[in-house]
Formats: sequence, structure tokens, C-alpha cells
Amino acid sequence: MKTIGFLLIFAAVAAASPIYTVVDLGGLGGPVAGYAINSSGTVAGWAQNPSGYQQAFVSTPNGLQTLTSPSTDSYAYGINNLGTVVGTTYDVNGTAHGTVWSALGTTDLGADSYAMAINSSGEVAGGNGSAFTAVNGQVQSLGTPQGIGWSAAYGINDGGTVVGDGQLASGAFRGIVWNPDGSMLLLGTLGGLSSQATDINNSGEVVGFASVSSGYQHAFTMLDAMMIDLGTLGGGSSYAYGINDSGEIVGYSYLANGGQSAFLYENGTMLDLNSLLPSNSGWDLLDAYGINAAGQITGEGLYDGQLSAFLLTDPPAAVPEPGMPLVLGVALAMIVLVRWRYRRGSVGGLGDGLLTGRRG
Repeated sequence: MKTIGFLLIFAAVAAASPIYTVVDLGGLGGPVAGYAINSSGTVAGWAQNPSGYQQAFVSTPNGLQTLTSPSTDSYAYGINNLGTVVGTTYDVNGTAHGTVWSALGTTDLGADSYAMAINSSGEVAGGNGSAFTAVNGQVQSLGTPQGIGWSAAYGINDGGTVVGDGQLASGAFRGIVWNPDGSMLLLGTLGGLSSQATDINNSGEVVGFASVSSGYQHAFTMLDAMMIDLGTLGGGSSYAYGINDSGEIVGYSYLANGGQSAFLYENGTMLDLNSLLPSNSGWDLLDAYGINAAGQITGEGLYDGQLSAFLLTDPPAAVPEPGMPLVLGVALAMIVLVRWRYRRGSVGGLGDGLLTGRRG
């Protein structure tokens, strides 16, 4: 039956193609990171300019569009389907200001604040010492479970459920879910002391990372208050940062050799995104932070040695090249022929093989 195995491999290789296409989003002269992506494939993130400042940006077909002055630091952490962006801008004194950039202009959410996520209706999640939401620039504290002091919010879904973390008196951090009805859920861990929730989809599935008994951090997913350890790509720790409504999760993991790689978790398996690129792509994908409904992924990696922002797109199924159906058809026909001859020779005829249940 080695012939059958060879033919199956031949057919598979003949039809194989890279799963993702990868695009460099461009830059401003220094390192670049893509952090969030909307349904149109527009990415928000930050890039270092020639003066050394980080600048919040959104991607365009013509390169990066910066959102702030080139003489202060700023970071974009979230973008919704309307193209409204949220993040943080630092003033000349180094004070952080949660910021919303929209078609109507720029909104400052106050000193010592951070804006981290935005949903389809424009509700913003962030923190200023306490986790908050903001609508039309009006900030509302979310409160905290008993025993929690400092808190911050990092993700929000279209139903208004918010996720983040808070600090216990012991100094450890624990993930928190804030529900629209005012109730709160303090997350557990994976056997260690800490956890952090980073994102939530519209089904209420939460992702983040939590410590295990060894002290390492592992990416997790949680649905109906049940946390599931996603494991790693062979190293000690992994971290989940984004999830879409299909339940596809992205993040990064350390490897057995001490390196790190961006991952996609789907169908119960953590996949190294570098293994899903063409072998000559020139990329080493380090971190994946955002994934949209179409499965497009953004993050940062090394492109020919330069830290760059990437956009991965899972292309539609390729149309077979001319002659490919014939190649596959011939291979399958040969498999059928070989199996028939094998059964005929080993069990005295095709009919005997079917009756006795023997196989070639």
C-alpha cells in the first residue's frame, strides 16, 4: 500500500498553497506595531518616527496616517468599524491622556487616563486608576469587586460587557468581567496567583492570560465562567490578546528554544503563524494582537530584520490551475485501481473482500 500513500501525498502536495498572505504596513523610519483591526482591515497601532517619538496611526492603502503631533508620544489601541480610534497621548510633561480620534475631531478623556478599546456604538473602555467606560467623552467608573483597588479595562464587546483586571491587596492582579447590569465577575487563575482579561467577543468569550502553578503565564479562553488553558508553543509562557466572533484567538507564545512566535488558536489547536506563511516571506512574526471577523490578523514581527507591523489575510480557496483537476483525477483513479488489484490478489476477488470486510 506504499503506492497509495505516495499517490495521496502527491495529490496533496500538488494542491497545496500558503494559507496566509502577509503585507508590511509601512513605517515612519523606525519600529512599528499593529495592535487592532476593524472589519474593513484597517489597522491601528503606533510607529516610531525619525525623532524617536511613537506616533499613533491608522493604516491606509498609501501607508500610515498619523493621528498626532510628531513631537509627543501617542499609541492607538482600538478601532471600530466606523473608523473611530482610541488610544493614549502623552503631553509635554509626560502625562497620559486617553484619546478618541473620530471624524468629528479629537476628544481628551482626561489626565492620567488610558483608552484601550471601543465597540461598534462608540463606547470606550479604559482606565484612570479605576476601570471606566466613556460615551461622547463622558467617563463613568465601573467600580470593582470587593478586595480590588486599582483597576483597568482593556476590552469591550458590542453588548457593553467589559474586561480587564484589578489589583488585590497582595499585589497580585486578577481578571475582571464587568457586565452591563452592573454585576462583576472576578476571574480565577490556572493554578497560580494572577490573571488578566484582555478581550471579549460578542458571544461573551473572554481571552487573556493567567499564571500556572510553576509561575509561568498561559493564554486562556473563558466562556460561562470556565477557564481553559490554551497551552504554549513549547516554551514556558503564552499570552492571548484578541478574539473574533468565530472564536479564533491570537497572541504570542515562547518557544522551546527561548524564542517567541505569534500564534493563532482555533479548533482546539495553537498554531505557529510563521508555519502558515510562504517559506520565502522574509518575516518572523513575533506578536499577534488583533483579529477581525474575516480572520485578518495584525501584530508585529521582524521583516528582513526590521521590527514592522503586519497584516495577514487568509485568501479564498485557490482556483485550481489548468490541468490540476486532471492530475488529481488521475491520482485518485490510480488509487482505486491499485486497491482493486490488491484486494483481488489477496482475498480471491473483489466480492470476497467486501463480504469478509478485509482491506488492502
